[in-house]
Amino acid sequence: MRYFTGGRVDRVIIASLTPGDLFLEGIEEIIRKENIETAVVTSAIGSFRKFNYHTISHTGMPPKDRFFKLEGPIEVGGIQGLIVGGEPHLHATFNNCETNETTTGHIEHGCEVCYLVELFIEVIEGVSIKKDKDPNNPGVVAFAPK
Repeated sequence: MRYFTGGRVDRVIIASLTPGDLFLEGIEEIIRKENIETAVVTSAIGSFRKFNYHTISHTGMPPKDRFFKLEGPIEVGGIQGLIVGGEPHLHATFNNCETNETTTGHIEHGCEVCYLVELFIEVIEGVSIKKDKDPNNPGVVAFAPK
């Protein structure tokens, strides 16, 4: 286990993404425009017409992902995650409204907003970390000092 202490919330960014906006690409634009290095995505809710994500596919090492692309109404009950080293790492719990199946996964590029997605980002100052390969676990990425 690795952990770091310190830092404080510098500011909160509140955003609304509207029909046709690409979710992850929109977050990356906010990161660039606001020069965000470290942050927490505390809440995001909304609807999508396209939703791309991945999950783990087994419990062995090294990790291996399984990728999915959904189309049709998707209702998201929660997105949260981190921005570390200026890179977003976000997970969602969502419902495929056509199959009524609820699942969770790691958000990928190409997720298109259906009606509205609202989100809060808390920008953290005073913590300088990055993600790096864990020398004790090949294929695993963990926090490291910057």
